[in-house]
Amino acid sequence: MHIEYFSDYLAMSERACDLILHQIEENPQTLLCPATGNTPLKTYQLLAQKLLEKPTELRLLMLDEWYGLDKTQEGSCYAFLQKYLVEPLQIPIERFFIYDSQTSSPEEACLRMQLRLKQEGPIDLMILGIGLNGHLGFNEPNDFLSPACHVAELEEQTKQHTMIGELSIKPTKGLTLGMGEILQAKKIILLINGVHKKEITKAFLKGEISTHLPASFLWLHPNVTCLIEANAL
Repeated sequence: MHIEYFSDYLAMSERACDLILHQIEENPQTLLCPATGNTPLKTYQLLAQKLLEKPTELRLLMLDEWYGLDKTQEGSCYAFLQKYLVEPLQIPIERFFIYDSQTSSPEEACLRMQLRLKQEGPIDLMILGIGLNGHLGFNEPNDFLSPACHVAELEEQTKQHTMIGELSIKPTKGLTLGMGEILQAKKIILLINGVHKKEITKAFLKGEISTHLPASFLWLHPNVTCLIEANAL
Protein backbone atom coordinates (compact mmCIF):
# COMPACT_ATOMS: atom_id res chain seq x y z
CA MET A 1 0.00 0.00 0.00
CA HIS A 2 1.25 3.44 -0.96
CA ILE A 3 0.44 6.01 1.75
CA GLU A 4 0.60 9.79 1.35
CA TYR A 5 0.02 12.37 4.07
CA PHE A 6 -1.47 15.85 3.65
CA SER A 7 -1.65 18.96 5.77
CA ASP A 8 -5.33 19.58 5.10
CA TYR A 9 -8.48 18.28 3.43
CA LEU A 10 -8.10 20.43 0.31
CA ALA A 11 -4.58 19.18 -0.40
CA MET A 12 -5.75 15.58 0.01
CA SER A 13 -8.71 16.19 -2.31
CA GLU A 14 -6.53 17.84 -4.96
CA ARG A 15 -4.23 14.84 -4.99
CA ALA A 16 -7.16 12.44 -5.30
CA CYS A 17 -8.58 14.51 -8.16
CA ASP A 18 -5.26 14.41 -9.98
CA LEU A 19 -5.09 10.62 -9.64
CA ILE A 20 -8.60 10.24 -11.07
CA LEU A 21 -7.80 12.60 -13.96
CA HIS A 22 -4.67 10.58 -14.75
CA GLN A 23 -6.75 7.40 -14.84
CA ILE A 24 -9.30 8.99 -17.21
CA GLU A 25 -6.52 10.25 -19.47
CA GLU A 26 -5.11 6.71 -19.64
CA ASN A 27 -8.55 5.19 -20.28
CA PRO A 28 -11.40 7.56 -21.30
CA GLN A 29 -13.90 4.70 -20.80
CA THR A 30 -12.80 4.09 -17.22
CA LEU A 31 -15.28 2.26 -15.00
CA LEU A 32 -15.23 4.31 -11.79
CA CYS A 33 -16.79 3.09 -8.56
CA PRO A 34 -17.13 6.14 -6.30
CA ALA A 35 -17.97 6.18 -2.61
CA THR A 36 -20.34 8.87 -1.36
CA GLY A 37 -20.34 11.13 1.69
CA ASN A 38 -18.33 14.05 3.02
CA THR A 39 -14.88 12.53 2.57
CA PRO A 40 -14.79 12.38 -1.27
CA LEU A 41 -17.06 15.41 -1.78
CA LYS A 42 -14.35 17.98 -2.50
CA THR A 43 -12.55 15.51 -4.77
CA TYR A 44 -15.66 15.23 -6.94
CA GLN A 45 -16.21 18.99 -6.98
CA LEU A 46 -12.64 19.52 -8.15
CA LEU A 47 -13.01 16.78 -10.75
CA ALA A 48 -16.16 18.42 -12.14
CA GLN A 49 -14.32 21.74 -12.40
CA LYS A 50 -11.36 20.17 -14.19
CA LEU A 51 -13.56 18.33 -16.67
CA LEU A 52 -15.97 21.22 -17.22
CA GLU A 53 -17.21 21.17 -20.83
CA LYS A 54 -14.80 18.33 -21.65
CA PRO A 55 -16.63 15.31 -23.09
CA THR A 56 -15.94 12.14 -21.14
CA GLU A 57 -16.78 8.50 -21.74
CA LEU A 58 -16.49 7.78 -18.04
CA ARG A 59 -18.72 5.02 -16.65
CA LEU A 60 -19.96 4.97 -13.04
CA LEU A 61 -20.97 1.95 -10.98
CA MET A 62 -22.45 2.51 -7.54
CA LEU A 63 -20.63 1.10 -4.53
CA ASP A 64 -23.67 1.03 -2.25
CA GLU A 65 -27.11 2.42 -1.48
CA TRP A 66 -29.45 2.74 1.49
CA TYR A 67 -32.18 0.12 1.03
CA GLY A 68 -35.72 1.49 1.03
CA LEU A 69 -34.70 5.08 0.35
CA ASP A 70 -36.16 6.70 -2.75
CA LYS A 71 -33.22 7.23 -5.07
CA THR A 72 -34.21 10.86 -5.70
CA GLN A 73 -34.44 11.62 -1.98
CA GLU A 74 -31.72 13.78 -0.51
CA GLY A 75 -29.40 11.53 1.43
CA SER A 76 -29.47 8.68 -1.07
CA CYS A 77 -26.20 7.67 -2.67
CA TYR A 78 -27.87 8.01 -6.07
CA ALA A 79 -28.85 11.63 -5.39
CA PHE A 80 -25.34 12.41 -4.14
CA LEU A 81 -23.69 11.01 -7.26
CA GLN A 82 -26.24 12.71 -9.51
CA LYS A 83 -25.46 16.07 -7.94
CA TYR A 84 -21.69 15.86 -7.79
CA LEU A 85 -20.66 13.62 -10.70
CA VAL A 86 -23.41 12.56 -13.11
CA GLU A 87 -24.92 15.98 -13.83
CA PRO A 88 -21.69 18.03 -13.82
CA LEU A 89 -19.93 15.49 -16.08
CA GLN A 90 -23.05 14.93 -18.21
CA ILE A 91 -22.86 11.16 -17.84
CA PRO A 92 -25.84 9.55 -19.62
CA ILE A 93 -28.03 7.07 -17.77
CA GLU A 94 -26.73 4.18 -19.89
CA ARG A 95 -23.28 4.74 -18.36
CA PHE A 96 -24.52 5.06 -14.76
CA PHE A 97 -25.10 1.67 -13.15
CA ILE A 98 -27.37 1.89 -10.12
CA TYR A 99 -29.22 -0.14 -7.51
CA ASP A 100 -32.99 -0.56 -7.34
CA SER A 101 -33.22 0.64 -3.75
CA GLN A 102 -37.00 0.28 -3.39
CA THR A 103 -37.52 -3.18 -4.83
CA SER A 104 -39.44 -5.73 -2.77
CA SER A 105 -36.59 -8.16 -3.43
CA PRO A 106 -33.28 -6.53 -2.47
CA GLU A 107 -31.50 -9.85 -3.00
CA GLU A 108 -32.51 -9.76 -6.68
CA ALA A 109 -31.28 -6.16 -6.93
CA CYS A 110 -27.89 -7.35 -5.67
CA LEU A 111 -27.83 -10.21 -8.16
CA ARG A 112 -28.52 -7.71 -10.96
CA MET A 113 -25.62 -5.57 -9.79
CA GLN A 114 -23.37 -8.63 -9.70
CA LEU A 115 -24.33 -9.35 -13.30
CA ARG A 116 -23.83 -5.73 -14.34
CA LEU A 117 -20.36 -5.74 -12.85
CA LYS A 118 -19.49 -8.92 -14.73
CA GLN A 119 -20.71 -7.30 -17.96
CA GLU A 120 -19.03 -3.93 -17.48
CA GLY A 121 -16.09 -4.74 -15.25
CA PRO A 122 -13.64 -5.06 -13.88
CA ILE A 123 -13.69 -1.77 -12.01
CA ASP A 124 -10.76 0.33 -13.19
CA LEU A 125 -10.69 2.69 -10.22
CA MET A 126 -12.51 2.61 -6.90
CA ILE A 127 -12.73 5.59 -4.53
CA LEU A 128 -13.28 4.59 -0.91
CA GLY A 129 -13.60 6.17 2.49
CA ILE A 130 -13.28 4.33 5.78
CA GLY A 131 -16.23 4.25 8.17
CA LEU A 132 -15.88 5.05 11.85
CA ASN A 133 -16.35 1.33 12.47
CA GLY A 134 -13.90 0.39 9.71
CA HIS A 135 -16.49 -0.53 7.11
CA LEU A 136 -16.05 -0.24 3.34
CA GLY A 137 -19.29 0.50 1.54
CA PHE A 138 -21.79 -1.29 3.77
CA ASN A 139 -19.47 -4.19 4.51
CA GLU A 140 -19.90 -3.94 8.27
CA PRO A 141 -17.60 -5.48 10.91
CA ASN A 142 -18.61 -9.10 11.50
CA ASP A 143 -17.29 -12.59 12.10
CA PHE A 144 -17.45 -13.08 8.33
CA LEU A 145 -17.57 -10.87 5.23
CA SER A 146 -19.51 -11.46 2.01
CA PRO A 147 -17.49 -11.62 -1.22
CA ALA A 148 -20.25 -10.49 -3.60
CA CYS A 149 -22.90 -7.79 -3.76
CA HIS A 150 -25.36 -8.36 -0.94
CA VAL A 151 -27.95 -6.97 1.46
CA ALA A 152 -26.21 -5.74 4.61
CA GLU A 153 -27.64 -5.25 8.09
CA LEU A 154 -26.44 -1.82 9.16
CA GLU A 155 -24.76 -1.19 12.50
CA GLU A 156 -26.19 1.52 14.76
CA GLN A 157 -23.14 3.68 14.11
CA THR A 158 -23.75 3.52 10.36
CA LYS A 159 -27.37 4.55 10.83
CA GLN A 160 -26.09 7.81 12.34
CA HIS A 161 -24.28 8.74 9.13
CA THR A 162 -24.59 12.40 8.21
CA MET A 163 -26.14 11.52 4.84
CA ILE A 164 -29.29 10.28 6.57
CA GLY A 165 -28.97 12.28 9.77
CA GLU A 166 -32.14 14.29 9.14
CA LEU A 167 -34.36 11.29 8.39
CA SER A 168 -36.96 10.44 11.03
CA ILE A 169 -37.01 6.80 9.93
CA LYS A 170 -33.53 5.55 9.12
CA PRO A 171 -32.69 2.67 6.78
CA THR A 172 -31.74 -0.52 8.57
CA LYS A 173 -30.25 -2.25 5.53
CA GLY A 174 -27.91 -1.37 2.72
CA LEU A 175 -27.12 -2.74 -0.72
CA THR A 176 -23.39 -2.99 -1.27
CA LEU A 177 -20.64 -4.53 -3.35
CA GLY A 178 -18.92 -7.32 -1.48
CA MET A 179 -15.32 -7.47 -0.33
CA GLY A 180 -14.34 -9.77 -3.19
CA GLU A 181 -15.68 -7.32 -5.75
CA ILE A 182 -13.91 -4.42 -4.04
CA LEU A 183 -10.61 -6.28 -4.02
CA GLN A 184 -10.98 -7.13 -7.71
CA ALA A 185 -10.81 -3.45 -8.67
CA LYS A 186 -7.64 -2.67 -10.64
CA LYS A 187 -6.81 0.42 -8.58
CA ILE A 188 -8.14 1.77 -5.29
CA ILE A 189 -7.85 5.19 -3.70
CA LEU A 190 -8.65 5.28 0.02
CA LEU A 191 -9.34 8.71 1.51
CA ILE A 192 -9.14 9.34 5.26
CA ASN A 193 -9.77 12.72 6.85
CA GLY A 194 -11.12 14.35 9.98
CA VAL A 195 -10.26 14.31 13.67
CA HIS A 196 -13.21 11.94 14.24
CA LYS A 197 -11.34 9.28 12.26
CA LYS A 198 -8.24 9.23 14.50
CA GLU A 199 -9.11 6.03 16.34
CA ILE A 200 -10.02 4.00 13.27
CA THR A 201 -7.02 5.38 11.34
CA LYS A 202 -4.68 4.19 14.09
CA ALA A 203 -6.25 0.73 14.00
CA PHE A 204 -6.12 0.60 10.19
CA LEU A 205 -2.47 1.63 9.99
CA LYS A 206 -1.45 -1.34 12.14
CA GLY A 207 -1.89 -3.43 9.01
CA GLU A 208 -3.55 -6.24 10.92
CA ILE A 209 -6.23 -7.90 8.79
CA SER A 210 -9.51 -8.65 10.51
CA THR A 211 -13.14 -9.11 9.47
CA HIS A 212 -13.94 -6.79 12.37
CA LEU A 213 -12.13 -4.03 10.48
CA PRO A 214 -13.18 -4.63 6.86
CA ALA A 215 -10.98 -1.83 5.51
CA SER A 216 -7.94 -3.78 6.70
CA PHE A 217 -8.43 -6.17 3.77
CA LEU A 218 -7.12 -3.40 1.51
CA TRP A 219 -3.65 -4.35 2.75
CA LEU A 220 -4.03 -7.46 0.56
CA HIS A 221 -4.62 -5.45 -2.63
CA PRO A 222 -1.64 -4.84 -4.96
CA ASN A 223 -2.55 -1.28 -6.01
CA VAL A 224 -3.95 0.89 -3.21
CA THR A 225 -3.09 4.55 -2.72
CA CYS A 226 -4.11 5.75 0.72
CA LEU A 227 -4.38 9.52 1.20
CA ILE A 228 -4.52 10.68 4.81
CA GLU A 229 -5.19 14.19 6.09
CA ALA A 230 -3.20 15.27 9.16
CA ASN A 231 -6.26 15.71 11.39
CA ALA A 232 -6.99 11.98 11.12
CA LEU A 233 -3.63 11.04 12.64
